[in-house]
Amino acid sequence: MNTIQKRAIQILKETYGESSEFREGQLEAITAVVNRQKTLVIQKTGWGKSIVYFIATKILRARGAGPTIIISPLLALMHNQIEAAGRLGLNVVTINSNNRDDWESIYDAFNEVDAIIVSPEKLSNTAFIDKLGTVTDIEMIVVDEAHSISDWGHDFRPDYQRIVYLLKSFPDHIAILGTTATANDRVIQDIKDQLGDELQVFRGDLIRDNISIQVNPAQSKVERLAFITDALTRHPFLSKQQGIIYCLTKKECDSVADFLTRNDISAVAYYSGVQNESGEDISEAILNDFHTGQMRVIVSTVKLGMGYDKSDIGFVIHFQLPQNLIAYYQQMGRAGRDGSAALAILLHGDEDEEIIKSFIESANKDPELLQQILEVIGASRDGLKRNEILQHFNLNVTKLASVLKYLYVHNYIYMEKSQYYVHPNHHFDAAKNAQIQKQLNETRLAELDNLKAFVNYDGCYMKFIADELDAPDTKEQCGICAHCRNRQFITLAEDNPYLEQAKDYKNKLHGVITPRKRWSNNKKIDDALVFEPGWTYTVDPYSPIGKRFMLERDQGHFSDKTVTTVSNFVKEHIEANQIEVIVGVPSLRRPKLVSELARKMAEVKGISYIEALEKTAKGAPQRDMHNSMMQEQNARAYLHVTNVEAIKDKNVLLLDDLVDSRWTMTVAASLLLEQGAAHVYPFALVNTGSSD
Repeated sequence: MNTIQKRAIQILKETYGESSEFREGQLEAITAVVNRQKTLVIQKTGWGKSIVYFIATKILRARGAGPTIIISPLLALMHNQIEAAGRLGLNVVTINSNNRDDWESIYDAFNEVDAIIVSPEKLSNTAFIDKLGTVTDIEMIVVDEAHSISDWGHDFRPDYQRIVYLLKSFPDHIAILGTTATANDRVIQDIKDQLGDELQVFRGDLIRDNISIQVNPAQSKVERLAFITDALTRHPFLSKQQGIIYCLTKKECDSVADFLTRNDISAVAYYSGVQNESGEDISEAILNDFHTGQMRVIVSTVKLGMGYDKSDIGFVIHFQLPQNLIAYYQQMGRAGRDGSAALAILLHGDEDEEIIKSFIESANKDPELLQQILEVIGASRDGLKRNEILQHFNLNVTKLASVLKYLYVHNYIYMEKSQYYVHPNHHFDAAKNAQIQKQLNETRLAELDNLKAFVNYDGCYMKFIADELDAPDTKEQCGICAHCRNRQFITLAEDNPYLEQAKDYKNKLHGVITPRKRWSNNKKIDDALVFEPGWTYTVDPYSPIGKRFMLERDQGHFSDKTVTTVSNFVKEHIEANQIEVIVGVPSLRRPKLVSELARKMAEVKGISYIEALEKTAKGAPQRDMHNSMMQEQNARAYLHVTNVEAIKDKNVLLLDDLVDSRWTMTVAASLLLEQGAAHVYPFALVNTGSSD
């Protein structure tokens, strides 16, 4: 046993007790890192990857090394790591968005601390990089969730791609440690290509022997809501556990958390930008409540997908399919980290594949588009702001931000004071990028196919995942999943008391149409031209009522049942706001759809139906317009008011079948108000919510 190993064992026993022993592979990884080898540790969640880099840090610091740099993806994980490091007597600091007021004092202490934890985004901050340049004798860099370095695994945080550039700026003798639970052969080879073939890989078994997986057959959202609520209320195991429920969208997180709360289950939605009613970010407070046991269930997007460390989570339920099996392994791995028995239940429905394919499409970086954006930026000597670039392309803000981030992290462009410039020495190889994007897209679609195969698999679920990750596991089965046990752990009981309630809830997910206050050029809309807050019958096109509305819309005719349903819904709004006329938003593609509905609703409610808006040409469908400027222009170009006298001084219900961006409603209402309407109240059957 060499000196490094003896000291590592001594530190372990001093910290965790004389009976403590390293898990298989931990001591070898510590030795490799202290010997300054490039090292990749691939081990299942809960194996103790942080022990490796913190004990290595302690040994290196005792030998005179400077602080370790730890690149970590999640704020929650940073807090967990600081706590773990403290047990080893290490002084660790973090730079993140929640401690801005302390940045200067933390920067001043950089040379005194044992480790500095930062998010990958900080690597794009020149001020931070300058401060990092003042730190002496850095001898170790840790990249947590290292699979994100790879071209095949960086969708979660594109700034991970900058890590390679940072690593290349350090001397070769510095120790580099990557840790992950989810790197298959393809990802490992890609990391080797970027960091060097001398990379030492420590790879362990990935089958979790304490998490029982169950995959339900396809269910409606109503059935899934009822299933979860019943299980968390009556099941002898789940009713006593804390856990995480994963959804694909923010809107679904809100819906599931709300339904559980209505049924006395302590639950809260968690996602990027989650706020309280005062507009304050409450993400840290949510995690604290969950960590301390004050909150029983977190309903989350992938924001809680990597690295969150709470040891006693008893279950992970997926309300919808994850994006792929790698994401599934990460997410269900939040459960049972203390070794106790845990459940992972995968629910899914018909809409999931459509949503995942939209994510895959949005992740594509079309080389022709990248080249065009570089040309637009390059044509301006003074650089361009993001909104100035947006004017040239039919892209939504999120997509443009994603594309600009891609160009930025790959050093094709740089940024100064919110202005983008092309790097003078950049060379964008469109053909090479096209090949990369083609491979990435094919891989993502293949991963979706593998996910669908997993859902329909009739063997050991955990072994299927381990094989997908090219894990070295020799066990043929986990022995504890639903197939290995030959039974479902939780069934959708025929006497489930929540089915009718869930159906009623999903059918009454009514929404509010809030008015836009500014035009797409950011100029304020005159108060006299702003519509009043309006309503949507449903915010969920996949609810039972939403599906019915969408089916009838596709058939070009709303049924008498729908007329009655929506008429009854708007009755109180019509009476409360003294609405006198209904005006339909015209369509040349479905010319009778909305007008017939508006006319029938007017007859039911005993008010006037007025054809006050006319569309002069088809134009493009609004769904094909991807940013505010294009959407406003598209609506404005072909709409004008007729029959002015009939709407003058009247309170108008402005009716459309669907609403999403609100630009059609905004433009139509402003035209009606400009021509003398007293007030305009928009109403749509469905909020399609594609902006989510």
